[in-house]
Order: sequence, then C-alpha cells, then structure tokens
Amino acid sequence: MTDAILAVANRQQGDTLPIDPPPQQQAQPAKTKPPVTPATDPAEEPFFWPEIRQIIEEHLANQPRELQREIGPSELGTDCVHCLAAKLAGWPERSQPGWLPFIGTCVHAHFENMFRQLNNEPAFQFPYTSEDNVTELVERWRSEYRVTVGRLQGLHAGYEMKGSIDLWDRKTHSTIDWKVVGNTTVTKVRAHGPSQQYRVQASLYGIGLRNEGEQVERNCIYFLPRNKTSLGDALPWETRFDPKPGMWALARAQLLVNLMDCVEQECGPEVRDSWIRQLPAAGPDKCFSCKGAAWPDSTTLPEFDSKPWPDVPAKWLKLIPLVEPEYEFTE
Repeated sequence: MTDAILAVANRQQGDTLPIDPPPQQQAQPAKTKPPVTPATDPAEEPFFWPEIRQIIEEHLANQPRELQREIGPSELGTDCVHCLAAKLAGWPERSQPGWLPFIGTCVHAHFENMFRQLNNEPAFQFPYTSEDNVTELVERWRSEYRVTVGRLQGLHAGYEMKGSIDLWDRKTHSTIDWKVVGNTTVTKVRAHGPSQQYRVQASLYGIGLRNEGEQVERNCIYFLPRNKTSLGDALPWETRFDPKPGMWALARAQLLVNLMDCVEQECGPEVRDSWIRQLPAAGPDKCFSCKGAAWPDSTTLPEFDSKPWPDVPAKWLKLIPLVEPEYEFTE
C-alpha cells in the first residue's frame, strides 16, 4: 500500500517538472545587432552666410577699380562703341561685384609687393643714365607705375586719362601686364592672339612712358591661368612697342566726345543719350561691359525711366559709321 502511494505521488510530481523542448524550439543565443547610425540632420539654411557675403561684396564694390568713373587705358581699346560712348558720357553703370576680377586684383597686389622687395637686392639694380647724362645705380622694377596716356576735352570739362602699368621693367624698357584668366581666354589667345582691348592698353602704357621721356621697346602681356596648378600653363605674349594702336584709340575717344557734344548742343542731352543707344554693341562675347553691366538702355533705371527715348535726327545717325569699332593691326 505504501509503495503504491509513493508511485502515484512520484507520477504527479513528474507531471509538474519542466520538459526539455525539442532542439528546434530551444531559445537561440541573442545575436549582437550592428550599431544604429544616427540619422544625419538635414542641411540647415545658412544663417551667417548672408551677412558675410554682404561684407565681402561691399568691399569688392569699393575697390578703386570699381569706383573709377573716368575712362582709363584698359577701356579705350574696346570693340564696343556703345559701351565706350556710355562710359564717356558718364552713364550710370550697375553691375554685380566681380569675384573673378577680385582674384586678379589679389594676384596683382601680391606681385606689386614682391617686385618692390626685389628692388632691394643688388642683382636687380643696374646703371641707368638719365636725360642729363648722369649715370647712377637704380632699381630695375616699377610696380603699379602710374602714367598719363592722353587727355580728353569735352563740352563740359576735360580730364587727363591715367592708368597704372602692372610692371615697368626699366632695364629692358618693357611694360608688363598681368592677366589672370580662365581656360576660354587662354584658348582664344592661343588661336587669335590678345584681344584688341589688351593690345591697345599695352600701346597706351608705352605712350604714357614716352610722354615722360622714357625709352620704350617692348610690350608684354602675360596670361596667367586661373584654373591650373602650374605656371607651365601660362601664355606669355610679347611684341615691340607700337604707338599707333594707342593713338587710334585716343583719337576715336575724342571723336566720340565731339560727336556727342554736337548732338547735345543742338538737340539736348536726351537726344544725345538716344544717339548713344543707336551705337553698335559688341555683345557679351567680346565686351566685358555688355556681359556684366546694366546700362540705362538695357534695363530700367530711375535716371532714365521717367520718359521715353526721343527720336534722333537722321543727320546724326549718318555719323555713326565714322566711329570705328576695330583697329586694323598690321601684325
């Protein structure tokens, strides 16, 4: 009896014991999950950049080149008769502050300082004989050397046209002009040579030096690559000094001033401005001003939008072909 009771008790106790589950149902060891990369925050709208950009662009707009109102040697040789006349007439010009020109300005400033420091080295000093036949040891380089290339005289006033030669090499009697340019300009120069505007500018610098009694033998324009990593991609251009292109540009500018004065004296400044509007423009591919400036006849400006452009008498329109857009180089 006792044995039977114990057997029943053991069976009941065994019913309560855990039963091992089959292998496929046994708990698998916990797998290590890869770390979760936090989601990248979406790009925020720039908060500080508008203020920084405004500071930079205001600085660019106040550079001496941007503030210049009187026309200089770098502009007299343009192919664009319209923009030349607009500048001579003092039209208001609006353009965005130029970032690429500022890069060139920085290069010019560095070279100016570099060559001035080189003048302190004996290797860059040489015997120089003045007009008084006095020979002395002088500095070779003149950086940003300012010269007067000519004078314009008009109905209201006149002024001397001045410009700064990037580098005047007194030993070789050469003017040097730095042009920091992109690939497109280098390709054009390789194919066709420097533009009329650059070549006239170089000629005018030689005229300015000759006005001071200096001997000028060569004009040099060095195209420095803005988008390359080596000066091995620079394109140097040198030629003998020829005053004729510069003299042509001076005469053309004075002719334009005289014609505009004649129109203004007879018909008034409004008709003069309308006459300028009829002059041929070179277009953005050949003219820096056409590409980046906003002239009164190409956009609405407060100074010009109060009344329509008046008609120009036919006799004044017949004079437009007298102003030549291009100079015929002999070389």
